[in-house]
Amino acid sequence: MEIYNVGKNIVVANLSKIGSNVVCINTEEGLIFVDTGILLDKVKEFRQDMEKKFKKKTIYLILTHAHQDHFFGMKAFLDVQIIATNACKKTIKERLAKEYAGDGIKKALDQFLDFKDYFANMRINEEEIMEVVNQTDIVVEIPQKGFTEELTIGSDENKIIIKFSGGHSLDSATVFLPSEKVLIAGDEFYHSQVPLFAGIPASLENWLKALKSWEKLDIKTIIPGHGSPIDFEYVMNGRKFAEKTIKIVRELKEKNITVDEVIKDERLKDYYGKSVWIDPSWWKESLKSLYQVL
Repeated sequence: MEIYNVGKNIVVANLSKIGSNVVCINTEEGLIFVDTGILLDKVKEFRQDMEKKFKKKTIYLILTHAHQDHFFGMKAFLDVQIIATNACKKTIKERLAKEYAGDGIKKALDQFLDFKDYFANMRINEEEIMEVVNQTDIVVEIPQKGFTEELTIGSDENKIIIKFSGGHSLDSATVFLPSEKVLIAGDEFYHSQVPLFAGIPASLENWLKALKSWEKLDIKTIIPGHGSPIDFEYVMNGRKFAEKTIKIVRELKEKNITVDEVIKDERLKDYYGKSVWIDPSWWKESLKSLYQVL
């Protein structure tokens, strides 16, 4: 478990390398959590620790999107109002009717066993995988409160703006705290633990639009969906790098250059940031994935 303090009122916990970051925001009205990670027992404990630390009750859970590593700890928050985009609500509702029906949640957990090699490249061992797979009390419910484009909660001075972004997934949202100059990005941005192009965004257009829109805000710190909090400048460098990479790959593909030749292009040989991945071929594989979707 890794804990990061962002100022006096925000605590970020990475409870599992497989799961997302879980963010606790201390407000005058009470505590607001963003995402739950994937380990139910650990997020329960984290909530209890935060309520003890700040001497306040939890009032909301916000989900950034409907990927299992971000909401499978939801049971720890069923006593409070859960907020998500309407698209996220719809996705969870559909999964409850189909994939999660019967023993579907157990099957969803078992699927993590199929990604042992992927996780090994992220230095995640089998014991950590089994900690996820062996859970028996995961409960998923549809968030009660939804919104389409933007929702503001909290007092004027300490308002929290939840905004649809739809890049990483078509139901994605970000959470902006103007008073703290902090943006909680969900999986619209990764840091170190997962490379920038590890999961090609569902909408490259929406993704780049979201990252560009952040430049209009007064942001000092980004809290990514995975990895440690980062300075805003790092994120903007990532956006510029992504645009440059996409432009080069698209131009080469339009010239009917094969993917094997594209990944040899000298302009694409270096990644802008750091990666913890063990397999050095990850960047070439990311470029191949990008080539396929352009």
